[in-house]
Amino acid sequence: MRFLEEFKALDWLLLIPLISIQVFGICGVYSASISEGLPFLFKKHLLYLGLSWFIIFLISRERFRNALDLSLYVYLLNLFLLVLVLVTGKEIYGAKRWLSLGFINVQPSEFMKVSLILLASYLIPYIKGVKDRKAFLLLLSLSIPAVVTLKQPDLGTTATYFVPIVFMLFIRGVNFRYFLVFSILIVLSSPLLWNFLKNYQKKRILAVIDPYSDYSGSGYQLIQSIIAIGSGGLSGKGLAKGTQSQLMFLPESHTDFVFSVIGEEMGFIGSFLLVFSIFIFLTRILFYLKFTLIPSETLFVVGVFSLLLFQYTVNMLMALGLFPVVGIPLPFVSFGGSSMLSLSILIGLVLSIYREYKHKFPRLGGEPNYE
Repeated sequence: MRFLEEFKALDWLLLIPLISIQVFGICGVYSASISEGLPFLFKKHLLYLGLSWFIIFLISRERFRNALDLSLYVYLLNLFLLVLVLVTGKEIYGAKRWLSLGFINVQPSEFMKVSLILLASYLIPYIKGVKDRKAFLLLLSLSIPAVVTLKQPDLGTTATYFVPIVFMLFIRGVNFRYFLVFSILIVLSSPLLWNFLKNYQKKRILAVIDPYSDYSGSGYQLIQSIIAIGSGGLSGKGLAKGTQSQLMFLPESHTDFVFSVIGEEMGFIGSFLLVFSIFIFLTRILFYLKFTLIPSETLFVVGVFSLLLFQYTVNMLMALGLFPVVGIPLPFVSFGGSSMLSLSILIGLVLSIYREYKHKFPRLGGEPNYE
């Protein structure tokens, strides 16, 4: 009986759109696993979905401020695992990003997104200025995993680390001129940064401009993805009946390009319903800002929202051929245990904020002292 009460106490206005998103993921991964002759991928995806709900329910019952107290320790553990990848990590497709646990491969860089958002939520409310030592600590805590992740190499995930922090600093009220100066510096240093990119990364960026210039190379994935989505028409070709996905013209159809599979087999209607579910899901997360009472909670909600918005936007633009292939999965849709479980931790923590304040009982005091 207690379990049912806890279950009903969850925010189903957030979780129902999430279920809808995951249903599209089930269909997309099922189709892709059949086309690739790897039915066990679909079974693993269902297992990850089950674990994701267990994590969401378990973490939602905890107090968010307990997670804040542990943020530094979680970050240090995650950083250790991230460095361990460079030493004993499993290499797949020329990238060393995973730790093998025998029955499962874990990608610490995905969990680092959780650690950084949580740690930033803890630190930012106490930063008084640019020269504050906590500002230096925040910069250091962001820079170290960024450098380590670049070594894997994983440019897409590295860029993802910075997005939530920028949004969180902006919401906290950091002067706009700092963002403007930073943007100008990035633009001015772009020729230098270009020289640090690997050849395949340069080719992927150039492929967005003209994918047919390297049809069988860097432009191949983008071209096949565009063909798949375009051929889906209004209602699609039917589940597991897409020619691009089923005849294996579309690479990585169960991960990076699962949106292309959905577009081809479910058409514009299916794609629109998925995007609409994502819109409702993100809007509901943003709604939580109305009842966050302390800055750390506000910052965390903003961090989660911006991370999800960035990944959804980049992945779908990538599938439409409007963004370079950077290996960013479609949250709660793409196959991938580390991505699914790490994002579930974030949703569980957001729900823990909702559960604590949903009745909006009056409280005394301001920002508690976590030091």
